[in-house]
Formats: sequence, structure tokens, C-alpha cells
Amino acid sequence: MLALFKAEFRKLFTVRSTYIMTIFALIFMGLYSFYFEGYKGNTGSAASQLSPTALQEIVTNGAGMGVLFASIIAILFMAHEYRYNTIMYTLTINVRRTKVLLAKMFTISIFGAIYGLLFILLAIGSYLLGISLRDASLPPQQFEVWAELGKVAFYYAGYSILGIILAIVTRNVVGAIATLLIVSTTLEPLLGVLLKDNAKYLPITVLDSTVGAAISQNVLSPGKAILFSTLYLSIGAFVAWLLFMRRDAS
Repeated sequence: MLALFKAEFRKLFTVRSTYIMTIFALIFMGLYSFYFEGYKGNTGSAASQLSPTALQEIVTNGAGMGVLFASIIAILFMAHEYRYNTIMYTLTINVRRTKVLLAKMFTISIFGAIYGLLFILLAIGSYLLGISLRDASLPPQQFEVWAELGKVAFYYAGYSILGIILAIVTRNVVGAIATLLIVSTTLEPLLGVLLKDNAKYLPITVLDSTVGAAISQNVLSPGKAILFSTLYLSIGAFVAWLLFMRRDAS
């Protein structure tokens, strides 16, 4: 099993799209946090004008901006195996498909968690650098470091697993990415209008609520959001496992 984990990590880090998407996302996040929020932000130039929740807002906004990149990397990681037919070799070498799927989900969840933490640390560092260049300083912050980092790690790991699930269901790069974008930006907002107060239980809304990144104010608490997200992801992973076990590899 350890050899299988190593092989999956090797696949992830030998695909150019992993580096391209990561570098693009980090540059985008650094620019946003440093220039638009830190140096040219609306928080003012005096220390008294800075919000005591400024870091919390940076983490929440930053997490919401970067998480789609993590999910797309996960989609490419899985869907490229079908696109280039390397899944045939993977399943030939490893007879038990369950182990293959577990290794892929473990690999991408670990990558997603680390990716999210790096993303947020860059966002905070860039923001602090930006406000320092305009001679401002932060007041005491209402920010629980370890709790927030834990939520971010779960959030990014969750979206990464979601990417794997969509890639297994569609077995197509474009189809998986399109499904992710349509559901998150169009389908769930429309369903939210119909469901009203119950919209907070929709899957993407629940996952976004783990770090408070959901647009609506009618959302679950982070603790409940993590529980419901785990439930949704478990159901999705089970469906993906069934399809992965029953479908022909080609």
C-alpha cells in the first residue's frame, strides 16, 4: 500500500498542470492580498481604522478564492488517467481497485490540505506586508489560529475529494470542471431561491460554510458544516467507488 501511495504522489507531482495551477493561484492570491486588500484596501491607513477581524476576513475570502484551483487540480489528477488511458496500467499493476481509489483520495486530500494552508499563509503574509507599506498596523485580532487553519485544511481537502468524485463520475476533464462550476455558481444559487432557509443544507453551501465562505448569511455553523460535509463527501465517495469498481477501465 505504501508503494501505491508513493506512486500516486509521484503522478501528482509529475503533471505540469499541478504546478501551473498552483503557481497561477499563488500569484493571484498574493496580488489580491498584498495590493488590493493590504496596500490599497478599504480598511484605512491608520491603525484605529483597521478591523479587529481583518485577518479572519482575509482567511475567509482567501480560502474561497483559492479552493476551486485545488478542486481543478484534483480533477486533472484523476481525469488525465482516463484521457491518456494510463488508468489501464494503474489497474493492471494493482488488482484491487478499492486500494487504488483509496490511495488517490488519500493523496489528493493530503495535497489539498497542505495546498490550502500554504495558500492562506501566503494570503496573511502578503496582507501584513501590504498594510506595513502604508504605515498601518493591526489592532488586536479576533483570530483563533489553530482552529482557522484546521478548518482551511478540511475545506481544501473536501474540495479536492469532490474533484476526484466528479472526475470518476464523468471520466472527462471538461465535463468534471463544467459540472463543478455549474453546480457551484448556477445550480445551487437557483435551488437556494426555492429552498430558502433550507438552502444552507445544499452540499456546496455546506462545504463553503466550514470556513464561512458561503455568500448567504443563512449558513450552518462551522462545526455542523464539517459534519454535513463529511456526510455528503462520504456518500459521493461511495457512489464514486461503485462506479470505479463496476465500469470498464477504458
